[in-house]
Amino acid sequence: MDRLDALKVFCNVVEAGGFSRAADRLGISTSSVTNQVSALETHFRTKLLNRTTRSMSLTEEGRRCYEQALLLLGGMSDLEGSMMQSQALPAGTLRVDMPSVISRQYIAPALPQFLAQYPDIALKITVGDRMIDMVEEGVDVLIRIGDLPDSNLIAKTVFKTSYMCCASPEFVARHGAPKTPQELADFPCLGFLNPKSRMVRPWQFSKGEESHAFVPKGALAMDHVESLIEAAKAGCGIVQQMSVSLIPPVRSGELVPVLPDWLAPGPDVSVLVQQKNHRAAKIKAFVDFVACVF
Repeated sequence: MDRLDALKVFCNVVEAGGFSRAADRLGISTSSVTNQVSALETHFRTKLLNRTTRSMSLTEEGRRCYEQALLLLGGMSDLEGSMMQSQALPAGTLRVDMPSVISRQYIAPALPQFLAQYPDIALKITVGDRMIDMVEEGVDVLIRIGDLPDSNLIAKTVFKTSYMCCASPEFVARHGAPKTPQELADFPCLGFLNPKSRMVRPWQFSKGEESHAFVPKGALAMDHVESLIEAAKAGCGIVQQMSVSLIPPVRSGELVPVLPDWLAPGPDVSVLVQQKNHRAAKIKAFVDFVACVF
């Protein structure tokens, strides 16, 4: 029995709240997890977990084992990270979670360069927009858009978004373009429906010390950003979204900016890592890569 591996499995069982969930997190069989924990109990000659068919709890010895194991495994992780960094050899599995727009528009197209530069890193990427517990879900790097909750995570801002308006070149050729936010009332506008309130989100505008809000009242409103942008590409009207979503179609010529002097500040795009892991070579390599992408 490799005692470090067994302790890692044991900690995952405690954090996941069960053997099968820990097996899913670790990518091994449930029987393997059970055998590792049993071997650990045999080695320590004590019971670490109270187990029934419906519940599981730590014994007093199990609680002390878990606390000490976290310190031991954390120290080993720091040691491995510092050694890899000092040798400039980023390697190992790297688990990343990011929003769909970031993955599709920015990170995925740039991955060939990263994988070629770091052939010893195996990326495991999940795509979603919910804030997750990095420790509980075994994630090394988070990319998020918007305000961040107070935590012990280290955050690096990689892009400051703005709210910008766009329309298709054909739409502008047919309808012209507004010169001020007030003139938007004379144009077909595509509203974004808040998924919870089902109300149309007001558009925000800023120029110097001036600021304006406008509620689009066009014939079309949707609660899916990418579909709304596709409708704008098709010539349905003017759309306002975060620049992080609109820059790629503007670069491709599918959309053109409208009211480019009236850009209201939007939320930041940030990369988050656990404080204890931020110096690990593989994590530093990926964070630097994301910063370069933006």
